Amino acid sequence: MVALSAVDAETAVEIARLIRRGSKRAYKTVDALRAVFDSRGLNVPDLDLHQGQVQLGDISVDMADALARLLGAPPQAIEVGDGEWPEAQQTADRLRAAFKAATGGGFLDPTVHPDCLRCGALIGLSLQAIDLRSARRLLAALRSGGLT
Repeated sequence: MVALSAVDAETAVEIARLIRRGSKRAYKTVDALRAVFDSRGLNVPDLDLHQGQVQLGDISVDMADALARLLGAPPQAIEVGDGEWPEAQQTADRLRAAFKAATGGGFLDPTVHPDCLRCGALIGLSLQAIDLRSARRLLAALRSGGLT
């Protein structure tokens, strides 16, 4: 949070303009990511912008595997599905490495969530949030087929 003391009207208008311009670019990045995910058949329903970070949200193990492959990861030796913990963890590790390589060092920290006995959901991955720079690099990598 930035604390501002009394500012004149001209300064307040300039600050608002800068915030609006920065937010517009960030929302365009999220919209472009959503379009690329959709065009590649990836279901990333929780994609959003929150406090200047791109929230990728929760995805299935299958979607995580597909994203890893789009980013250049080799196919997984074991069958991937909504299966078991070891396969999901291996998929998370592959996605983490592929993301880093495709974005030139960007950081993604997928967390594996086991089956939810209460709601019946299958095992999945939470992708957490990434900064806008990494989001733009992810977008470029996906547009170019995962190659950087």
